[in-house]
Amino acid sequence: MMNYFEQDLKKAHEFHGHICTGIIFGVRIARIGLNYLGINDPAENKDFIVFVEADRCIADAVASVTGCSLGKRRLKWFDYGKMAATFVDMNNNKGIRIVTAAKQQAEDLDDIVAFWSRVPDEELFKIEPVTVNLKPEDLPGKPLSRVKCENCGENVMDGRELLVDGKTLCRACANGAYYEKL
Repeated sequence: MMNYFEQDLKKAHEFHGHICTGIIFGVRIARIGLNYLGINDPAENKDFIVFVEADRCIADAVASVTGCSLGKRRLKWFDYGKMAATFVDMNNNKGIRIVTAAKQQAEDLDDIVAFWSRVPDEELFKIEPVTVNLKPEDLPGKPLSRVKCENCGENVMDGRELLVDGKTLCRACANGAYYEKL
């Protein structure tokens, strides 16, 4: 397997804007996941989905290296606050979850790329095979369903609606929104 680290790091740097520990870890996590799935060039294989567990630098690194994005429905985000990602083959739902487990830290003055490059994957990450139950409504492609929220009248796609007291509601109307209307 070719060593893609420098090329992947350059791509992540261009996408994200700077290099930090999260970018370095995300690049390495992305390549571990791709290697596990047997993918050298992610542009030539669209049969996988990636789940990231933080909305930080790692997500940008994983997205830039894999080519997966939220809009293409091949990048999924769970707000767990963990430097972790799971790579899943859509053909068999099998995958691998990689989470950071570094016991050391790079000092502020260190060249962080050189520092983390010296640490082998086995010392940086916990790597475990997993299976993910992918539902048809979570897969790439056109929406499988669309319903109107009976409260706000907005459309809700792909089974994200909730049934509350016999009414079909969007999650914002059912649970409260992250925004306040002015």
